[in-house]
Amino acid sequence: MALLGEYEHTLDEKGRLTLPSKLRPYFEGGIVITKGVDRCLFAFPPEEWAAFKANIKANADLSARGRQLSRMFFSMAFEATLDRQGRVLIPAKLARYAGLERDVTLTGVDDRLEIWDTREWNRYVEGADETFADIVEEFAGREL
Repeated sequence: MALLGEYEHTLDEKGRLTLPSKLRPYFEGGIVITKGVDRCLFAFPPEEWAAFKANIKANADLSARGRQLSRMFFSMAFEATLDRQGRVLIPAKLARYAGLERDVTLTGVDDRLEIWDTREWNRYVEGADETFADIVEEFAGREL
């Protein structure tokens, strides 16, 4: 199963995010939310979080940068379960990091969701669209 698509939602007054019903089955066993890259949050189903965590542990050696990478992902990680309405509370510290206020965009990125402030997502996509052909060209012919 892969997490795919783009979904626009809002945070409620308590900072809770309601996941689209289509995505809830992925998170029946829980959800792990942590700091992402490019001012978004990463949200993993537990089994994907375990794989992500193992990858970091295997590749983040005792170097200063490896320790920093581990600290950034693990210290900000938050484990939760969805409530009956399919909502999860986004911790205030994570919401501040990602600039989440009200309007958010969820993007499926295969093994995880990314949670973006909608304005920030739109800016990101606009910039990425300008270089998309170059990126495809760069990866063309590579075994991915």
